[in-house]
Amino acid sequence: MKDLTVWLQQQFLQAAAAPRYIQLATTIEVAIKQHVLEVGDFLPPERAIAQVLDVSRVTVSKAMKLLEEKALVSRQQGSGTRVAMHIGYSLNPDQGFTAQVLRSGSSVSNHWLLRIRTTAPADVAKALELEGNSVVVKLCRLRLTEGNPVSLETTYIPPHFLPDPEQLEHSLYALWQSRGIVPEGKHFLLKAVTCNEENGSLLNIHSGTPLLRIVQTSRNAQGEVLELSETLCRSDIYEFEVNS
Repeated sequence: MKDLTVWLQQQFLQAAAAPRYIQLATTIEVAIKQHVLEVGDFLPPERAIAQVLDVSRVTVSKAMKLLEEKALVSRQQGSGTRVAMHIGYSLNPDQGFTAQVLRSGSSVSNHWLLRIRTTAPADVAKALELEGNSVVVKLCRLRLTEGNPVSLETTYIPPHFLPDPEQLEHSLYALWQSRGIVPEGKHFLLKAVTCNEENGSLLNIHSGTPLLRIVQTSRNAQGEVLELSETLCRSDIYEFEVNS
């Protein structure tokens, strides 16, 4: 943190003539673009920045507001200001999360919580159009981009579409494609929800933070249900695109 404040001080003194809050915002933007600040990094407290740069707290606050409006930082009461991450994610293509994030140039990984066979709850069996008490595959994983948790995904799949769940490591859709299984019909239900304490600890956010809940049902060309998934997405990271 000391190195960062020294860097900010040096760059701020060299900034082009402009209102001081714009100079500061520009300096921090340069720090982000040059990876002096990485995604997820916390900035020093506004009080500390003001002291080091010999500016007012109002100047620092205005700079942070400008950076927030440009979606470069996120500010959370009680936790501070950190470099924002954004995922542009389309609900339309056949590619899943992994392919879309990799195409954007970011890294993606999973932290698996569950890859098991289990008896389907009644509502899950109904959604998958299975008989009551049917066995299904249940997957639960944290999705990480650049090493940061961005969403929590729980998926139920009829076992004949994923007979070996423990062998799934990365992209479900890539595995299906290699086996000639193609999701062709998708239905989405989106709803804003509040993060509870358990999910907050997994997603590295505060309890009470807004999340976007996406319930997705996918079918193949024959009309069979391939999956029922619930994804809890961090609202400070995801930006969704839907084309009609």
